[in-house]
Amino acid sequence: MASRTKSAEKSVVDIYLERLQDHLSIETKTIETVLSELPVCACYETLNHQMRQDLDMRRAHAEDIKTLLDRHGQPIPATHETVSSILNTVSSLFHNGEDSDLLKGVLTNISYRSYQVASLDILLLLAGRLGFVSDIVILKRLHTEENISLDLLRKNFPDILTEYLSTI
Repeated sequence: MASRTKSAEKSVVDIYLERLQDHLSIETKTIETVLSELPVCACYETLNHQMRQDLDMRRAHAEDIKTLLDRHGQPIPATHETVSSILNTVSSLFHNGEDSDLLKGVLTNISYRSYQVASLDILLLLAGRLGFVSDIVILKRLHTEENISLDLLRKNFPDILTEYLSTI
């Protein structure tokens, strides 16, 4: 029975480390997306300000995830095409036919954030199962920051839409 528990725990560790690597890929893809969307948002003060703040947060989150991977002796992976591909598919499904690049960008941003929150939910559960207390502290902070940022985007959406509509 002891070997079965040890084997199961090893499996949970492997899943946890893979999810950390996938979450880093998500952060990397989100940073790339924000950087590509910034020029489109330059004339929208509310959105531009928030995106610049989010870019700083994303970069800090990516560093935190790299720290966790390093703590567990894992190399920093190259961007996982599978995760990027999933996110691109989700974005295109939700936003096909959207006329505005700005509105499409905001909706894509919301979908990325929702995916990130769910990813952090899984990481928190796995870290808890493994007893990785110091990881949990970092992951809870990232989770809180993601939710605050997502709430702020939702709160600012009427102002963003008003700014957009005033330019057409």
